[in-house]
Amino acid sequence: MRIRIAVVMLWLPLGKNSRWRHRALETVLRAADSGEPVALRAAVGAIKSLGPDTVWEIWLGTAVFGVSQRWWTSPLVAELASSSTAVHDVLVDAGWREWLDEDKPELWSLLRRWNRAATMSTATSDPGLRFLSRLALGDDGETSGDETVDAPSLAHAAARFDHPIGERARAKLLTCDDSRAVDLFCATAVQADTPDAVEFCLTHHLAPADAAERAAFFLRTGQHEQYRALDPDGALLAAHYRNAPTEERSALREAMTRLGGIDVLRVLAGQRHRDGDVASLNHKERAYLTGQLTRRRDWDRLWPLTVLLPLADAVRVVHAFGDWRPSGEDNRRMFETLLAAGPVAKQVKALSTGSPVWGTPHTRIALRDLDERATDVVDLDFAPDGRGLAFASQGKCAGIVDLDSTTLFRLYHFTGSPTRIAQLGPDAVVVADSGRYRGRQRPARTRLHYYDSQGRQTLRFGTTRITHVRELRRTAGDPCFIVLAAQDSTEDGEWTLFTGEAGGPLVDTGMLSGRNHHPGLTATLDPEGRTVAVLDQRTALVADLADPTAAATLRGSTAAAGDSMPHAAMSPSLLVRGNDQGRVQVWRDPLTSGKAPVSKRLWQQQEDRRLIGLSWSPALQRLLALSRRGLDIAVHLPRLKALGTPAYDEWPVPGTRVPKPIPLGSTVPGARPFMRLSPGGDVLAMGGVLPGHIDLYALSLLTVRPFIGKPMGLMRPRDLTAVVTVLENPVLDEESRTTLTLLRTCLEHRFRHDVWLGDTHGAAVAGAYDIELGG
Repeated sequence: MRIRIAVVMLWLPLGKNSRWRHRALETVLRAADSGEPVALRAAVGAIKSLGPDTVWEIWLGTAVFGVSQRWWTSPLVAELASSSTAVHDVLVDAGWREWLDEDKPELWSLLRRWNRAATMSTATSDPGLRFLSRLALGDDGETSGDETVDAPSLAHAAARFDHPIGERARAKLLTCDDSRAVDLFCATAVQADTPDAVEFCLTHHLAPADAAERAAFFLRTGQHEQYRALDPDGALLAAHYRNAPTEERSALREAMTRLGGIDVLRVLAGQRHRDGDVASLNHKERAYLTGQLTRRRDWDRLWPLTVLLPLADAVRVVHAFGDWRPSGEDNRRMFETLLAAGPVAKQVKALSTGSPVWGTPHTRIALRDLDERATDVVDLDFAPDGRGLAFASQGKCAGIVDLDSTTLFRLYHFTGSPTRIAQLGPDAVVVADSGRYRGRQRPARTRLHYYDSQGRQTLRFGTTRITHVRELRRTAGDPCFIVLAAQDSTEDGEWTLFTGEAGGPLVDTGMLSGRNHHPGLTATLDPEGRTVAVLDQRTALVADLADPTAAATLRGSTAAAGDSMPHAAMSPSLLVRGNDQGRVQVWRDPLTSGKAPVSKRLWQQQEDRRLIGLSWSPALQRLLALSRRGLDIAVHLPRLKALGTPAYDEWPVPGTRVPKPIPLGSTVPGARPFMRLSPGGDVLAMGGVLPGHIDLYALSLLTVRPFIGKPMGLMRPRDLTAVVTVLENPVLDEESRTTLTLLRTCLEHRFRHDVWLGDTHGAAVAGAYDIELGG
């Protein structure tokens, strides 16, 4: 648009929001910036006719002038300054913002000529702008008068030694009698590490009003005499340190190192020197504290702290003591134990994070090493006390392994191939044998054998012809078990659930009588072995073994149809059924409530995982799921809240901070891995991962994960109990056992004089020689 046409259009009665008027004004302002007289006169006229807000907001925008240019050199501004037209607030405020951001002599000259402070319209959005502009003009313009001092703005400006506003602000700081402004300036001086600001404080004797802050300021600015006179025992510095942010704590530690002679322990740990105070220090603070005491060779103070440090730090620090030894037999014994220990940092980190502790089995049993006739395992079962593991092998044999020594305790031979096994006692097992194959017209009959120290006994199914045993599980009683077996015509769904005991007949429970079931049928028991659930993909029955005929059919139990056998597990009050894709249904109190199940997924649908096992772990108080992704196997410990049972998450359950699957290594192509949990849920046994081997994992290691890496001063007696429990696990690997044995020794030393009565022992941290009495 030509300039003359634009000037004419500005005089036309166009609408306020007219696009043509806006274009004409931009054209005029752009020409005025180049110094064209007609445009300058038209711009001044537009200010009068359209209003200064409209003109200057458009001019200051990028559409006309551009943010990178020096707008105060524009001929339009010069014309405005020399005319009788008042300078608008928008322009004044923009000038002060620009100048306070960076000193520009030409802009300052213009602001002095205008002799106006930032307007009151900016007081709400930027109150410091008006205060600093009035401060900059001083007595020659609109002085600050009775206006209240803006302490943050004054302190920030006073710390600027690269701008003229700094000199005026520092002069104001010395005369305004505003302690808050002085406090902020002192804080800025030390935090920004500005030597000029610190020197100004020293020259003019400026310091914070608060005694604790003043002590820290003296220390950080090197005023050591003033600090020692103010805070001879370090109490003020300790009070300030505990409330200081992380960066300031680091600076205070450096300052304490330069000064020396400060009671570092008191400053870092607080007034009381309690175990919890010392142990609550972060890693850098603990390293600083131990380093200072080591440099001073203050072994008498360092030793009591050593047994409160994280285990890895305690082992490292104790090697700095040289020939010094603590007094007292207990202390010397503990000292020598730590001194003799090797580095444990790597193992502690592995136990606290989970990797690589679970990458390889904690114990791997090679069956060929036990007996050359033992080959691949097809079933596993633990002894009632969890110290033995029974296996059934394709090599027409079965046996019992003593887990404490990983040696073969018993070995049994068969004419057919064992398919299922249940261990009823230390030396008692019941084994399902497929029998001898007699040709297609006469398929083999499955037989059941009971073995104990007295020999073998074959158990009869009566007149029922059994061709397949699906489940063989130990139940409550001594020794009792259940057998889920298929009759000849499995395509018709003819299944029978038997109960049995040593030396007695197998008894049909009648639980499945008259019912047609899917071929993919399975059974599971609650942890006590008193309640049984029989499930397929369509139905679910639950019964008390004391009266199995009174079975409850669960509501809403229909799942996606399929021929595969579901996975099932029971807790004391939950029944869980899962399919291969990881979708589970959860019934709460299935025997009595009659409520519909909650349906959830154990992992995201897009994950290419297959569920290969479910079980309940009493030790972890969690459902345990085993999955396979390609050749990789992993353990899942889903939160029960995710399974629709929020009440369980109120329990103080140990070892449940496992948000992601735990990788257990890989299997070989074509393998069909399966799992079995010990009765206590603390040992996971896996067969079929590697041909001819049994892999064992100590699940109780998960219970020490939340605290193993923490300072021992924060550990509680219940943590010691957890460590002792883990050490009783028979399949624990040697590295973990060595590390946990050392931790147990340290905690027993720490709690050696403590006495707990009642229920208080898990609620608080007791120091040495403390006695807790609970109700």
